[in-house]
Amino acid sequence: MKKLALLLFAALLSAGVYANNPNVTEKVLKAFNETFSNAENVSWHEVDGQYSVHFLQSDIRYIVYYNKRGSIISSMRYYKPCLLPTNVLSIIKQQYPGMKPFGVTEITSGGNMAYFIKVEDGNFWYTIKADSYGGSEVYEKLKMQH
Repeated sequence: MKKLALLLFAALLSAGVYANNPNVTEKVLKAFNETFSNAENVSWHEVDGQYSVHFLQSDIRYIVYYNKRGSIISSMRYYKPCLLPTNVLSIIKQQYPGMKPFGVTEITSGGNMAYFIKVEDGNFWYTIKADSYGGSEVYEKLKMQH
């Protein structure tokens, strides 16, 4: 009886794993593998006829959205501030002196790219929204609890 229960549990567990892995089209897989050949911890999801893939590559966490033809619709990358383009990092340091950056979310959609940089000054956490053209603004401000 214990063996049967263990087998049923293993079957349910493996069915759950496969249920979370959508049937990704060959075009999407080919496009992904050509672009992100060193991806690790890959996890696929399907929503409303589009695919999203979550993975890690070169210490950068990615979420990339594909249509069924294998074209990238949009993407998000999460990384350390030292990996920001030099001009964006320079803008942050000049326009927000005394603030320490500690995280970046980069969002690309169509031809647009925005950087959401987390910084702190000891009293507040800020999210600075920046672009590669020199524009920036305080997007969010949260008080630290001491």
